[in-house]
Amino acid sequence: MNELSGQESRIQADKHRLEELRAAKGKLGREIAELRKAGQDVARLTEEIRNLSDQIKQMQKGIKKRLTAVSAPVEDISPGGVPEIPSPVLDRVASGPVFIRECFDSDLLKESVDAYVEAHPAGTVWHTTAVNSFIADIYGHQTRYLCALDNDSRVVGVLPLVQLKSRLFGNFVSSVPYFNYGGVLADSTTVARELVEEANAWRMSLGARHLELRHIQDVGIGLPQRRDKYTFWLPLPSEPSILWKSLAAKVRSQARRGERAIDEVVIGGVELLDDFYRVFAHNMRDLGTPVCSKNFFRNLFETLSGRAWLVLVRLDGRAVGGAFLTGFRNTMEIPWASTLRNHNASGANMVMYWKVLEFAIQRNYSIFDFGRCSKGGGTWRFKQQWGGTPVPLAWDYLLSNGGSLPQLNPDNPRYRLLIAIWKHLPVWTTRMIGPGIVRSLP
Repeated sequence: MNELSGQESRIQADKHRLEELRAAKGKLGREIAELRKAGQDVARLTEEIRNLSDQIKQMQKGIKKRLTAVSAPVEDISPGGVPEIPSPVLDRVASGPVFIRECFDSDLLKESVDAYVEAHPAGTVWHTTAVNSFIADIYGHQTRYLCALDNDSRVVGVLPLVQLKSRLFGNFVSSVPYFNYGGVLADSTTVARELVEEANAWRMSLGARHLELRHIQDVGIGLPQRRDKYTFWLPLPSEPSILWKSLAAKVRSQARRGERAIDEVVIGGVELLDDFYRVFAHNMRDLGTPVCSKNFFRNLFETLSGRAWLVLVRLDGRAVGGAFLTGFRNTMEIPWASTLRNHNASGANMVMYWKVLEFAIQRNYSIFDFGRCSKGGGTWRFKQQWGGTPVPLAWDYLLSNGGSLPQLNPDNPRYRLLIAIWKHLPVWTTRMIGPGIVRSLP
């Protein structure tokens, strides 16, 4: 047995002893309560419970110290190294003028656009024409899908667009709302500028105050940017065992604890939707955030036919965790994931993510995308522990004259009171009124 595995064995033994001490303390506490009811002296037992509490504190400190000692990965934390982040703009030279068209003008053009998205290194499932149509159908928003053609009628750039308009949040255009990625895909900076200029002309015709472009990297057209959002990309090895060995001992221990505690992790289809949505809606209420409708997820799942999965964690016969997965080319993404907070101590969230990573490797994906978060927050720290590389997102904005960058996010003090109120609403209420709010949020 090497030093590291010896440390882990001692940690497990200490944890077992800690559980014994806690059980003894609980039993003693119940005895004291009964004796007090009967009017008997509990001085001796009170001293015993105080000693047990001191032992528990010392044991906890010892376990924490041992965990710190073995928290470094046993080998390189990213088995596949640092991932290459694709640029939305390629370095191809434009051959002549560019013509901007609506991609839905013909079925042939629509097919060419989807083929371009599929082939572009920065293309995502959220750039596909099906997702643009889904947004129009589910919410009735005005949408456009611009494509740039060269002299030979070949697609050399695309830009999906959606207008969101409401009294509460205003009038603006986004590419693409609701999801982590969107923005321009183009062969060159020249093509990107042409597409953005056409999009801005549409924005102005709508009286919208800004245009938001969700890029994974800077497209180099000099627009005002937000760089406060990140995702984590984890290169995946060929076998789950390789990834498992690369994880910190603390992460492996938490995942093992989750495996012992839960009944099962199921990865499947729309048959899991009801349970997934029950967990998701509850968790969103706890976060103070309006929730999408169940129909949103049902229709999106159908739209992404063959490129989406639902995940469910069950404990004591009921759902306590769930996730929505998408796959596109070499990348699996987890845009939505939730576990009920009162079950986090069970390790349900840890084992869910581990099973999802296993699933991604088994499906031969080479990159796992952990989804959007803010730097330094709890979600950031949770994602960071899996060994991925933080990827700063570059969201570009075209603003009305004198306009400032929009602050439609939970960190805006303007929404602090509303968030606090939302957290105390019954879940059934948030499920009823939340979808009407979410449709106007990007």
